[in-house]
Amino acid sequence: MGAGHAHIDVIRSMKEQPIDDVEVCLISPSEYFYYSGMFSGYTEGVYSLEEIRLDLKKLTQDAGIHFIRKRASRVYPNFKKLFCRGGAVYPFDMISFDIGSKHLPDHFGHTVARSIKPHEQFVEQVNELRKTSHPLIVGGGAGGCELALSLQAYKAREQIDGQVRLVSSSNILGSQPKRMSKKLKSIMQEKRVQLWERERVEEVYEDYIVTSANNKIRHTGVLWLGGPLADPLFETSGIKVDEKGFPLVKATLQFDNYEFMFGVGDCVSLKTNPYLDKSGVHAVKQAPILYENLRRFAAAEELITYQPRSLFFIYYQQGWRRLYYYMALWPFIVRAHGS
Repeated sequence: MGAGHAHIDVIRSMKEQPIDDVEVCLISPSEYFYYSGMFSGYTEGVYSLEEIRLDLKKLTQDAGIHFIRKRASRVYPNFKKLFCRGGAVYPFDMISFDIGSKHLPDHFGHTVARSIKPHEQFVEQVNELRKTSHPLIVGGGAGGCELALSLQAYKAREQIDGQVRLVSSSNILGSQPKRMSKKLKSIMQEKRVQLWERERVEEVYEDYIVTSANNKIRHTGVLWLGGPLADPLFETSGIKVDEKGFPLVKATLQFDNYEFMFGVGDCVSLKTNPYLDKSGVHAVKQAPILYENLRRFAAAEELITYQPRSLFFIYYQQGWRRLYYYMALWPFIVRAHGS
């Protein structure tokens, strides 16, 4: 269930080495997998649409896997059945979830604010936003800052009047060293991105927002890139979740109370490391463990465990340039100096 980073790699593994005597079905609400790491490049006009997505129909067909375009609405673990919107019901012997998280809080769902998730809506939203005068980004993490700069670069190249605006509830890149936050802030100022730091968005209206500092900031569209929020699918299905609504999985990637259910990526939390960053990097690292455990579970063999490493360690192993790229500074420094 879901075409996230981990499941894409699992499908590729199944193509190379199918699991014996198992019929596999991928259910996803979109016919495409969109790679979020290239969203900023698409926003700026560096990548085309076809360069940032994979055709799931072709991918699954090549792997001998059934593809169904549906969105899950509820799962009944005790009956081993998945219900999808529209009333379709799919029985299963084992199931794996890689459906991602969401960004937009429920109380802003009825407003003009939009989120980059689900990813299939991102392209249309950005195509509209980058042509407007004052698009507003909510979220001062690496993703929000990068998209803000990408929007501003597109506007500058296409000579579209106005400035991109960004609102952050903390300092931008607040989880990173202060010098990095300071450097990025200076680059954003140089590129004429308007910035409001340490202000939460309290209300969203058609053409302006209101912040916790009682500032009214006008906009021509709002794109929300706050922290990850749990998909309500699990809680509404009566599955045990943590205080943030994420179901817990063991080191084997199995759900805490259901050994035939698996979960990966940022839609779940690891019971052994509940505060692990919800990043696509970890989903990719979980993919070979998930594939092996699905194969072993089908064969009634002992499962293996996933041992996460910090993102710093992962990127340090691959060199400092990769580390800076992850922290979202490297591409900005390159642009700022015209290299």
